[in-house]
Amino acid sequence: MPVRTQSAGIPYAEFMRAANDELTKFEEREREFRKKDRDERAKRLQLPVETCGNEDWRVRKSNSIR
Repeated sequence: MPVRTQSAGIPYAEFMRAANDELTKFEEREREFRKKDRDERAKRLQLPVETCGNEDWRVRKSNSIR
């Protein structure tokens, strides 16, 4: 097996930065998708939206309170 004298391709730190950037972009797209999906389901189920801080809380109103 040949011995490597130089690292192949890009440096590790640069690779990790690029991977972290891609992960951040993916997480942002995933959050947007989930928020859109929650909003669509809440609308379809006619659930009111309550906000608490930066989070949305979906609450089902009960018709009768015991």
